[in-house]
Amino acid sequence: MTGTAPATRPGGQGAAEDSVGLAAPEPALPDTICFLVEQEPGIRRLVSSVLDSLRIRVAQFGTLAEMLKVTGKVRPDLVFLDITIGGSAGINLIRTLGESKIDCPIQLMSGLNAMLIEEVRRTGERSGLRMLPVLHKPFRHSAVKQTVQNLGLRRDASASAGITLAEVIGEKWLELWYQPKIDLRAKTLVGAEGFVRARHPELGVLAPDTFLAGAGESSLLDLTRRVLGRALQDWRTFAEIGVPIELSINVPVCALSKLSIFGILWEERPNVPNWPGLVLELTEEEIVPNLALATKAVSELRTYGISLAVDDFGSSYAELSRLKELPFTEVKIDRSYITNCDSDHMNAGLCETIVEFAHRFGIKAVAEGIETVAELNVLRKVACDMGQGYLFARPMPKPEFATLLRQRKRPKPQS
Repeated sequence: MTGTAPATRPGGQGAAEDSVGLAAPEPALPDTICFLVEQEPGIRRLVSSVLDSLRIRVAQFGTLAEMLKVTGKVRPDLVFLDITIGGSAGINLIRTLGESKIDCPIQLMSGLNAMLIEEVRRTGERSGLRMLPVLHKPFRHSAVKQTVQNLGLRRDASASAGITLAEVIGEKWLELWYQPKIDLRAKTLVGAEGFVRARHPELGVLAPDTFLAGAGESSLLDLTRRVLGRALQDWRTFAEIGVPIELSINVPVCALSKLSIFGILWEERPNVPNWPGLVLELTEEEIVPNLALATKAVSELRTYGISLAVDDFGSSYAELSRLKELPFTEVKIDRSYITNCDSDHMNAGLCETIVEFAHRFGIKAVAEGIETVAELNVLRKVACDMGQGYLFARPMPKPEFATLLRQRKRPKPQS
């Protein structure tokens, strides 16, 4: 396809001192394609990484004119279009797009004044375009994902097969993959986050959103119980290698009140002096309205080596900064703030503010989704404690992660 470049995630080139290895990417399914018109590298990475995770192909263009050169040959299912100019110039741009007779939905992205961009959007509607509500910058990965899911564009094989969580558990397809967490000061591997995957005998490895859709509370609690047990078992394997790292897993907030975490710990907790404990990660959206529950839970779980982290953190830091203490040991800075923080002064400022917020409460700041050396350098400069992301490694199956630990454990040859 002339003039287009399929999106890829940065693989850590030029960052040998920080790299801990990459897992092979999951294969893309080619039945859905999105066009992305965006000049900012950070936004390109953000949008393309979400589309890639949803197994949707993406073709990137610097300008609308470049995109229109290929629309006669390839018709996209969705267009993400950055609008950096308002007034008559922006309106003329949309009218040009309308003249192309493109019939797929158009997702505008802009940092312009809301009233200005809304007029541009309405011009698109009057020109016969299928205009979606505007994504106002800065936006999160979840906003891009929601756009795609609302349109029902996930037409991959696993979605059409109707794979359910109950089937994944019943057929024993469940796996726990691990992504390393790196101490950004010492440049050492200090932990790992566990991610749920399903290994289908015909469709291969499935991401969680392909089988978690529609799962009820009881099913999610059953999944959480299994994942907790699996992580505790896997820790023993990693400790036998000689690297007793701290593991963390995501859990729904209902697990704090409705799951017998004590029972799981009683059966599976490693009874060894070097066990560093386990971190339960809860999203900011779920946990902030339930701080009283989190505080009560952590007071009971702390004795057993369990701590809490708030995931996708960012928008609530001002609200929480008024409190005297927090029930967390970590705050994980949302990826939307990490993206392009080396050139986006607002994102860099937000990262620094969140790190300062964490340190004021005596807790650690963890950066999610680090993809470039430039982003890493900014995070080190603002004293972020830990980080994870494709710059270091993708999530990988347990055997690959164990191999990685053995490589890290092996002494370096003397020069």
